[in-house]
Amino acid sequence: MSHSLEFNSLPSAVGGFLRAAVARGSGLKKGQTIPRISAICRGVVADAEGLRKYRKLCGFRIDGRLPPSYPHILAAPLHLQVLTHKAFPFKLLGAVHVRNAVTQHRPIAASEALDVEVFVEGHRDVDAGREFDLVTKIRDTAGKVAWESTSTNLIRGGSGGKSKKSGWTPPDWSAFELVGDWTVPEDIGRRYGLIAGDVNPIHMHALAAKPFGFKRAIAHGMYSYARCVARLLPEDADAVSLTVAFKRPVFLPSRVELLARDDAKGREYLLTNAARDTVYLEGRIDRPQAAGSAPAAKKAVGKKAAAKKATAKKAAAKKSAAKKSARKATAKKATAKKATASKSAARKTAAKKTGA
Repeated sequence: MSHSLEFNSLPSAVGGFLRAAVARGSGLKKGQTIPRISAICRGVVADAEGLRKYRKLCGFRIDGRLPPSYPHILAAPLHLQVLTHKAFPFKLLGAVHVRNAVTQHRPIAASEALDVEVFVEGHRDVDAGREFDLVTKIRDTAGKVAWESTSTNLIRGGSGGKSKKSGWTPPDWSAFELVGDWTVPEDIGRRYGLIAGDVNPIHMHALAAKPFGFKRAIAHGMYSYARCVARLLPEDADAVSLTVAFKRPVFLPSRVELLARDDAKGREYLLTNAARDTVYLEGRIDRPQAAGSAPAAKKAVGKKAAAKKATAKKAAAKKSAAKKSARKATAKKATAKKATASKSAARKTAAKKTGA
């Protein structure tokens, strides 16, 4: 059975967290999975002041566009509506955000009206518990998807079993270049939480985080991710693919370092500490084929092939002309030689007659 919610304006994110705080979750029985639960809100426009604060806090430049990580903020109130729905079987505050994948098909204007849709459906059993995907799609007024993401979350324990313990293998640090470092202050959880509407206690204060098993408050993973994207995103990136895995929490306060390396597809990055004994985030920033560009690409390939064919044809014609010219020159030379021989023979004949 599916469940659909529709809103004329975005609901309160804080209200969603209050519901999450008291929700217990019924759990899943054998053979059950998460039903499809969706929510949509049309004509959403980013709050100008909230966007300004987000840019400043995360380090994004002001360019009239939404940062590619920002639509997640727009969708957050709907995420909470879906994940606190009575049909959602798990307790939201027990979920761990483990991965996120974003595809921005085109730049989105900061003042653009957008339709925001989110949904969850199904789950996967993994070693550490159960994973589920929260999908977000941002459409323009023409109904085309401009931005989409998949947030993968983990519910620990359950029938998925226990996580397998293994030693940590550090990356090849020499392959990366240090591109940035900064201090993550103790109050960043509260500052970012108020902007993003994510007031989960584990981010707000050390005392609030301890009941959840954390020695100190931790930074929002999406804040750390946004800081990395802001630092590494190319200025001309219209279509972009962002992937990130949240490996370890950043305890507050902390000093972090951003490492990166370029390859044929794009840029890979790591967020780590100065001691290099842990990795907080692993991510990539790539340039995918923009939505609707396949015909253009095909056309470009066709043009290239046609140009190549035309060049080959021109070269063949030139070669043929050269051969023809060479044959003409040979024939002309032979004719001239023949004429010279004939003239010489005529002179000899005339000389013989004179001698007689």
